[in-house]
Amino acid sequence: MKSFVIAIALGMASSAFAQEVVLTNYPNWKMTDISKKGYKKEVLFSKMNRDLIKVGASICSNRALVWAYDFKRNQDIDAGKLFLFYTKKTGEVGLKTWWYHVTPVINENGTIYAMDAGFPGSIVKPITPNEWLKKFAGSTNCKEIKANETDLIERMFDGYVYPSTTSYGTYDCYYTITPGGYWTPGSVAKGLLGVDEDGKPVHYVRDEVDNDEVYEACVEAITSSVGRVLGGGKKRCKDYLGL
Repeated sequence: MKSFVIAIALGMASSAFAQEVVLTNYPNWKMTDISKKGYKKEVLFSKMNRDLIKVGASICSNRALVWAYDFKRNQDIDAGKLFLFYTKKTGEVGLKTWWYHVTPVINENGTIYAMDAGFPGSIVKPITPNEWLKKFAGSTNCKEIKANETDLIERMFDGYVYPSTTSYGTYDCYYTITPGGYWTPGSVAKGLLGVDEDGKPVHYVRDEVDNDEVYEACVEAITSSVGRVLGGGKKRCKDYLGL
């Protein structure tokens, strides 16, 4: 996956001491180097909460936002997010069609690792972005979405798989890496485009996780749709998040 490797390599700081990772679309935001705080990626992965969150039944964006919040609250780590967008070729799994998937990512010594604790039966440790893309898309022929590629960004509002072939070439999937506070594909699009799904101007920046959004994500991640109607999970999430 040449485009991905090049993008990350250019984003790494040249200083041996900084080991910062600069994201293509967010050059002023920095992902914490966990090694400078004395943390190991494997230890952080093992501590990710999989008791409160209904791992097998929750939506990836909800649990990813809660975990990004946990990294900041518990270890003072600014984590990122890796959003994957499928094409028809890669998104059809049996009778289901996935249009996106997302995982928190962290920086250790200038290298990004996916922290996808939502699949305990198949992912038991941090993995590289290439490994993660291969796992969930079956391919690393993926295009990074750039901030000026408005047509690709607008598709994040739609909820449908991406086309394999566009004016940028032919790919099996697409991706973007964001600060950890971006919750859903729609929130990524709002931040990059400066408009909402109706085309109305909006100032939407999520350099940090928003408390109201993480509370809503938590409630959705730990309850069923019926449980949410009945008010289930609200107290548990407020207690867990300390809100």
